[in-house]
This record gives sequence, structure tokens and C-alpha cells, in this order.
Amino acid sequence: MTADQQTIRDLVDGIRFAMLTTQDGGRLVSRPMTPLRIEDDLTLLFVTQRDTDVAQQSVAGPVNLAFAEKGTFVSISGTAELLDDVELKKDLWSIATEAYTEEGPEDPSNVVLAVHPESASYWESASAPVTIVSMLKAAVTNGKPEAGDHGTVEL
Repeated sequence: MTADQQTIRDLVDGIRFAMLTTQDGGRLVSRPMTPLRIEDDLTLLFVTQRDTDVAQQSVAGPVNLAFAEKGTFVSISGTAELLDDVELKKDLWSIATEAYTEEGPEDPSNVVLAVHPESASYWESASAPVTIVSMLKAAVTNGKPEAGDHGTVEL
């Protein structure tokens, strides 16, 4: 894993929710999803049901995952596929997946949604008090506030 890939992994690891964006007839649709695992190649795994809009739209075109938490923002673009691996579903299964699906991991209508990242952009900003001080300083000096760290990574 490259240093850039590790940066992305470190930034999104532990963020409980991502907004998954897909296309539906030419318009963008986003919904919250819970990432259940990040693989070594940065593939992000979710559990959903095969016949849902999220599953069907995800495999029909490019997807985007947006993560945000406490001054950290990450946007990951890529493609998705549905996996029917029962052992993988069992491994990922939890109370949370059970709440949004029917039956269990053996049910063929439940699938793993694997998002394969192609690129990512990230922004990290300081805490709110530091950001406010930076903005005040910029206003007094006619400068720009320090925006924090930003980068784009090809994955």
C-alpha cells in the first residue's frame, strides 16, 4: 500500500457513515450507508439487498462515497459490484445489517456491495477554534485563512 493509499485508509477508517451517490436516469441520488470493512486494496464493503435502488444503480455506473467527520472530508470515486459470497456476508453480518435486510446472510437477496475506488480527494481542517483564529487573522491582514491539508490520490 502506498503512502497516499494509507492516508485515505486512515482518514475514512472509523467514520460510521458514508453518503453513497449513484445515478438514476441522469440525476444524482445519495443515501447514507455504513461501511463494514475496508479491504487491503481499499475496496469498501457494505451489505444491501439485491433488488434495492442502491444495489441496481451502483452496478449500473460510477459511484461516489462521501465521508465527513470532525474536520475530515473524503470523496472517493469508483465502480461497484455485487458479491454473493455467503461466507463474506456472514463475516460482515451484524445487528446493523439485520435491521436493514430481511432473513440472514444465507438469503440470496442479501448481497455485499463492493465499491472499488479509482480516485479520492480529501480535506483536513484544524479544530473549530483554530479555524476561527485563522479566519480572523486573514481578515485583519487581508490574507487567506489556512485551509488545512488537501490532496487528490489516484487509487
